[in-house]
Amino acid sequence: MWGFGIFLIIAAFIAGVGILVFGMGRGKEGAALGVFVLLFGVGVIFLSVIQVPVGNVGVVLRFGATTGDIKMPGLNSKSPVDKIELMNIQTQKFEAEAGAASRDLQDVATTVAINYKLEAKNAVEVYRTLGQGYIEKIAHPAIQEIVKEITAKYDAGDLILKRSEVKEAISKTLLARLTERGITTEIVNITNFQFSEVFTKSIESKVAAVQSAMEAENKLVQVKVEAQQAEARAIGMANAAIAEATGQAKAITIVTEAQLAANQKLAASLTPEVLQYIFIDRLGKDIKVVVIPQGQQFVLPSLTGTETGK
Repeated sequence: MWGFGIFLIIAAFIAGVGILVFGMGRGKEGAALGVFVLLFGVGVIFLSVIQVPVGNVGVVLRFGATTGDIKMPGLNSKSPVDKIELMNIQTQKFEAEAGAASRDLQDVATTVAINYKLEAKNAVEVYRTLGQGYIEKIAHPAIQEIVKEITAKYDAGDLILKRSEVKEAISKTLLARLTERGITTEIVNITNFQFSEVFTKSIESKVAAVQSAMEAENKLVQVKVEAQQAEARAIGMANAAIAEATGQAKAITIVTEAQLAANQKLAASLTPEVLQYIFIDRLGKDIKVVVIPQGQQFVLPSLTGTETGK
């Protein structure tokens, strides 16, 4: 890095010191010459050494023209006649506003912000062709042109709904444009889309109408759901009542059939003798007269244990 230039500087400094020491022994003239040579050597040293700050590179200029040489951050040697122009290679931000018209002829104001940086290898060419204010010279007109070109492909409403797609199109085109000039684009942000007051109000009215329609639709859906729920409850209650009635009817049928079966068994067991016994058993002890239909056989035991029949 130091090279031949630093060797000459050191040699000049040593020569100056030698002449000063030698001249001091030769009188005032020799001492003056030694001091002059020493000061000249010190001056050459200061003119031949430069420090490039971190985050910058130095473009070497000789008599106003670029030499093609680049000085990296740190301490560097240079020719005393050279000038070093510092170029920032850190990530920086540039923001520009652009006016355009959408496909449906709505005025659109857009704010585009980019994060960019200058590659060290491109510093000489960028300085030679664009100078220090390179980003303003190349990015500002590029943003204006690209935003107009991309915006004209979309209706105003789509610029809102398809924001990511619009951003991607602008970013891709802007990236290609800046890369051609040696500038690296890292991030492109569309920070704002502004429309005319009339269009903005129409959008707000449309949004309000859509919201009202959605609310009405939601209410309709709610009413339908409530009606379906009421119908389901009614059907459930009806089915429950039918099931209960069916159960009761089956229960009655079962009881009736059981009673009928019991009556049939009972009727089969009630022979005339059993019926006569039950009849006699239920007569009071003080009964004196019993009327028996003609033709009926009836045996009535007497109180004394004898039976009579008619």
